[in-house]
Amino acid sequence: MALTIPLSDHDTAFEAALAAIKAGGIVAYPTDTLYGLGCDATNPSAVKRLRALKCRDPAKPFSIIVSDFPMLLRFCRVSSEQEKILHKLLPGPYTFILPLKHPLPISETLEAGVRVPEHAFMRAVSKSAGVPIVSSSANLSGGKDASELSGVARGILDGCDLAIDGGRCKYAMGSTVIDLIRMEVLRRGAVRTGDSIEF
Repeated sequence: MALTIPLSDHDTAFEAALAAIKAGGIVAYPTDTLYGLGCDATNPSAVKRLRALKCRDPAKPFSIIVSDFPMLLRFCRVSSEQEKILHKLLPGPYTFILPLKHPLPISETLEAGVRVPEHAFMRAVSKSAGVPIVSSSANLSGGKDASELSGVARGILDGCDLAIDGGRCKYAMGSTVIDLIRMEVLRRGAVRTGDSIEF
């Protein structure tokens, strides 16, 4: 089983997660929505390993976490109309489908889901590492989601290099997926109180 560190030991958890991401490792981590599995989204071998762990179809792209809006702009093409929506809803429990500026090993196309979650931990790791981090549910593809680390299957944790236990996730459900290329909601999930999703 992966080394597990409680998020309450923040500095230790942060340094361990940063080291694992930089080394091409796989980390199980909490977000505002559900527990995720991540690696350096620019590292082809790490992405391939994560895809194998999840038994995920190579044709299905992974989403990514970016640290903040400036990093989002480094990797994605954003129109003024899209930018208004992003600024209104981020950080938040949302995944936005956006066009990529350059190919990434997480997608066979120049499109990907992008997150800036409310939960600050992996945003901070992404910022320090200087790379986007894969954001994929902590399960086998099509398997049960986990809102607590104890809900992640043992076989998945055995394939990780590190697990961060941050307790129960705030929303305890998947993110709402919003396609900002075709301007439609693809999946209704968590929505922050007071937010309205309008095009």
